[in-house]
Amino acid sequence: MALQKFTKQIAETFPISIDFSENMATGEVISSQVISAVDNEGNVATGDVLSDPANDSAQACTVRVLAGTEALSPYKITCKATTDESNVWEKDILMKIKEL
Repeated sequence: MALQKFTKQIAETFPISIDFSENMATGEVISSQVISAVDNEGNVATGDVLSDPANDSAQACTVRVLAGTEALSPYKITCKATTDESNVWEKDILMKIKEL
């Protein structure tokens, strides 16, 4: 599976959805999630570039992306979701910051 990527400008803020439905059984739902971010130097950047994590559906998580610094880009956003069937699924997304 190819790693998902997107590019945003520093001032942009918008929600992204991380969908696990292709991995999950019918009726299986996310019971908890941890969403984090690290910059290109490996430093934790969760509070700097993410806010408002939530389940937007039974099989996806949503988080709002914020700010960021072009010099520390790309950021790796990781979502680890645990389901009601005790499965743990993890996805990474790369967020590139580019001021145009």
